[in-house]
Amino acid sequence: MIITKSLHIMWLSFIRLILPAGFALLFAITPQDKPFTQITNAKNVTAENIRSEKIIRAFEKVVERYHSLHEYQIVLVQGQIKESTMQAQPIVGMDNLFNGVKKYQVKIGEFVRDSDTRLEDLSEDILMGWFAHELGHLVDYQPHSNFEMIEFGIKYMWFDDFKRKVEHAADQIAIKYGFKEEILASKRFLMESEFKDSSYQDKIKEFYMPLEEIESLETEASGI
Repeated sequence: MIITKSLHIMWLSFIRLILPAGFALLFAITPQDKPFTQITNAKNVTAENIRSEKIIRAFEKVVERYHSLHEYQIVLVQGQIKESTMQAQPIVGMDNLFNGVKKYQVKIGEFVRDSDTRLEDLSEDILMGWFAHELGHLVDYQPHSNFEMIEFGIKYMWFDDFKRKVEHAADQIAIKYGFKEEILASKRFLMESEFKDSSYQDKIKEFYMPLEEIESLETEASGI
């Protein structure tokens, strides 16, 4: 009993002292200095390393309808992404881990993963659908404190059922905000395009909401 209690105390100490320091490597990535920064028309959004006005305008249109996110600083940054095309992440560092200040990052690649297609060449409805999904993640993050996002990130990386639940929730939130047609456009593009290999589409089929299920959901934007 004493040994079990001691191990429990040691584990809690590990969680409180070690994980915060390594969390940036696991889930939340603080943006690095970029050669080009632009203030957008959305007061809470900064674009970094993005020279495509089309991408910025599409993101602004989506952010405009996500009213619950307007109080947070959001950075849209373009850079290399190995495992995906877009990522929505909290920005967590020692400066805001415990003070409750929330900041977010949506990171996008230059190309669609496993493809020669540049993001700036996608149609506006596909871009908006993709951004609506990523901002759906940010809405899903809102109830969690910065410290709680540590556990969230670990569960996302290690538990497939949790990852699937999170990805489905992002689509559901986007649809509630009135982006059903845009979500469908982005999903059709991903499922009907030819990629260099099938791994990306296999990942989408495994973790993301199927087209048929999206089509069956009702838009509830009027209630938000």
